[in-house]
Amino acid sequence: MGKLIIPLIVIIIAIVIVVPQTLFVVDETQMAIVTRFGEFKRSHTTPGLQVKTPFAEQVTKFDKRLLRVDVAPASLLTSDKRNLLIDSYARYRIVDPLIFFKNLRNETLADARVGDIVNSQLRQEVARDLQTEVISETREDIMDQVTKDSNRIEITRRDVFETFEGIYDPFVTVRIDEDANDEVRPRIATDQELIILESGARPESLAGLNITYFASIRKALGIVIVDVRIKRADFPPDIETSVFSRMEAERERIASGLRAEGSQRDSEIRANVDRQVNIILETAEGTSALLRGQAEQEAIEILAKSLEKNPDFYSFRRSLEAYKVIMDSKTTVILDPDSDLLRFLSDPSGGS
Repeated sequence: MGKLIIPLIVIIIAIVIVVPQTLFVVDETQMAIVTRFGEFKRSHTTPGLQVKTPFAEQVTKFDKRLLRVDVAPASLLTSDKRNLLIDSYARYRIVDPLIFFKNLRNETLADARVGDIVNSQLRQEVARDLQTEVISETREDIMDQVTKDSNRIEITRRDVFETFEGIYDPFVTVRIDEDANDEVRPRIATDQELIILESGARPESLAGLNITYFASIRKALGIVIVDVRIKRADFPPDIETSVFSRMEAERERIASGLRAEGSQRDSEIRANVDRQVNIILETAEGTSALLRGQAEQEAIEILAKSLEKNPDFYSFRRSLEAYKVIMDSKTTVILDPDSDLLRFLSDPSGGS
């Protein structure tokens, strides 16, 4: 029994050491490549349990999910010569672990390379756009163009023929820039121009034009940039105060204009109301005078009819009204004895 313990312990130790060096697991969120003394052997892009040669082969795993890199903020100049401090981020995915390992080694270096690519494309694209376009709804179109351009990296003509399969390689793009100031986006070379460029680097027919070769980063770096977005687009600190002052002055000018317009509208409404009030009052006074005239006319007609029926009674009533006006306890009236006004005082019948 004692003789079996030592071999058993040796076997257990060997299993504990050898098995982890032989078997490895690729998670569903990962990809892996196997190298032997630094030389690539194979890649694993599907999850599961895998086998490698113990001690001689090493496994490097990469995340195959969407990765995010925060691009360093940069001060960029727009086409209308305005500075903007742009803070952006990008999302990319590893699609070819072998190319990724050969050219970028790990995610840290990949983040730095992606940040440089995105910043370069942002600088070129923002230089072709107005400040208002960068900070308005058209930013979406700008970001789509930056994302598209970021999936290409510039390469040399030598790389086109040594690393790739020449100018007609599907992962190679030739662009021709006809604008020395780079304010217009370069165009893709035509088939005739590609034939000319294949025969020579600087053909005379394309003299004066800037010719640039691009390769897909999928083929060059083993990644794909899925999306680029601007988090913030601010004014630089040195001009932020002056910009805000101009914005405040502009808003104050607009507010003053609105207040002036409101005051003018208030005056117009008040003048209109006053005019309507005057019209209503004058109409009412005219109607009132007309009614009073009609009433007086009717009263005169009634009095005239009454006078015709009984003139003495009308004289008696008018005299009483006169007495009521001119006579009281504090008034002394001196009249001629033959006055008509005293006729009813001396004789109630009025001398009839």
